Amino acid sequence: MSAASESHCRDPASGGEFRLYLRERTGYTGRAQATEIVMKLPVVVFGLVVALCAVTTVAFLTDEVPFEDVLADNGALERVYTGRGVIHDRFPSMNHGGDGPARHTPVLWLGWAFGVLQLGIIVGCLMLGVTRDGGVRLGLGLCGLLLGGLFTMMVLSYRTYLTDATPALFFGLPAPAAWFLYGLWPAQFVVVLLYVLSFSRSIVTPDHMRRFQAIVAARRVATGDSAQSGPLGSE
Repeated sequence: MSAASESHCRDPASGGEFRLYLRERTGYTGRAQATEIVMKLPVVVFGLVVALCAVTTVAFLTDEVPFEDVLADNGALERVYTGRGVIHDRFPSMNHGGDGPARHTPVLWLGWAFGVLQLGIIVGCLMLGVTRDGGVRLGLGLCGLLLGGLFTMMVLSYRTYLTDATPALFFGLPAPAAWFLYGLWPAQFVVVLLYVLSFSRSIVTPDHMRRFQAIVAARRVATGDSAQSGPLGSE
């Protein structure tokens, strides 16, 4: 496969022909009049979406705990969930969630998987827009690993927090909240900074803008629109 291939397209409005260059490193290649999609990163993102749907389905199908099967007035067993809406021992006018470890431990891994898959989808979609790599995809991938690691530490510390009678505080916060506020929350701005700094160099380049402006100008000439009309003219 060549490093770059070329396909010819005709603008139906102006009748003019323009060339569309599709490079191998972007994950796409042009061949004759058909475009063959090299399924690499798009397949990974699609797989993450499918996995996210599977995790959501499992979460909905997982039975709520804790619960008790009590005998109803009609003699049948009725399942009563005791993990929510429990009357507080000291404040009867307030309900609380009941046994935290019993409620969260069975589904904690689902919450972790849901969060990690979401991060993977976000980073993967950002990678899809990269047209000139220059290490941007690698940087985004490393940022994704950083966010996934911080999120994992937050979940692991929360699992320990559930069973710790006297949890230690870190800068005035329990460990899970500290991982989020001091780690995960500021780390997301690293991704934003990388994306912003590389936007005009690797995502929407000056060459892309020149091609876009040329297409807009040709469309205006073909449709007779003035320079004051919209980018694509009014239909």
